[in-house]
Amino acid sequence: MGTLIVIRWFCDAFFCTLDSIAASLATTQELVMLRKAVKFLRNSLLEDLGYPASLINLVREDSGLNRHLVEHEKGIGAFEIVRWNDFGNLLSEDHFHRRRLSGWTRCPGAYHNYGSISIVREDLLNLGTVIEQEQLRCEIQEIDGFSGSKSELHKFKSTDAMVERNSQEMINPVTKEKLEENLRWDEIRIISREKTTDHFATWEWDGRVFLINSGGSHHFAAAKYIAKSLEIKVPLSGRYVTYGINQVAVASLRRDFEIFVMSWKTDHQLGFHKAMQNFEATYYWKALPRPYTEQCAIFLPKSEKRSAKVARVLHEAGFQDLGKYLKALGSPLAGRASSRLGAC
Repeated sequence: MGTLIVIRWFCDAFFCTLDSIAASLATTQELVMLRKAVKFLRNSLLEDLGYPASLINLVREDSGLNRHLVEHEKGIGAFEIVRWNDFGNLLSEDHFHRRRLSGWTRCPGAYHNYGSISIVREDLLNLGTVIEQEQLRCEIQEIDGFSGSKSELHKFKSTDAMVERNSQEMINPVTKEKLEENLRWDEIRIISREKTTDHFATWEWDGRVFLINSGGSHHFAAAKYIAKSLEIKVPLSGRYVTYGINQVAVASLRRDFEIFVMSWKTDHQLGFHKAMQNFEATYYWKALPRPYTEQCAIFLPKSEKRSAKVARVLHEAGFQDLGKYLKALGSPLAGRASSRLGAC
């Protein structure tokens, strides 16, 4: 490391002197071209010696590359939950990139000695967990949202807010008779049908309980609203599915890779790829679940020295550690939902 610092200092001094000489001899247009050539030569020499100069310049010059995940405000729609459990096998990915990590590595004989590669990681494919409980008994106030509705679920913070805005006729008058009328609505299949695909679901990192429904959201929400006002308990039962993150799989991925979040807009994608190509460092990438479609996950193998150097640069620049983020998703939010339901 000490030798590399000395070499970097020498390179900087040498090319700074060269730049000064060029500035005194060249026209403005020639100077621009000469400075580009000097910068290219400097970066190439440093990269051959194991210093990721192009990447460091890119990170310094383009702050948009470093784009963290932002937690968006959510309404009462199950579709708004980020499907981290599907991260390893996103349906939105094309056939070639699904179920695998695609990337680039040093490849003598390929264009610029840099070629494409792909690997299958069982830990990534097994990142999501599913636990099914055939018969959950709970109470109507425990249900926080729906998977479908004629209302725009993302606009509401509660089921009460939805019916207050869109279904006044279903909650007036607030009487036991009106409650029973709503509960008799045939499209509330979790109540009206003995056999139904409607069920309850929780995503661990969200912690809420959703009714995965085929209809009846307004009548269900109206019944919940009136029952709360009248302090009447309405028991429910049905299949309950909990989606989680396999922390053993996360640990396996973190053992082998440094994983970062990065902007994947075209200019950022091309800039990062070019910097990695110049440094001949291996990297893999993976699309992120909706709504993070303009970002991606970058996997850097810990076993490769140049990739490890890239990881240090990204850490120092404050890029988001996705491995740490996925580990944090295993916090017991779902336990809160499960214990709450279990008390019913």
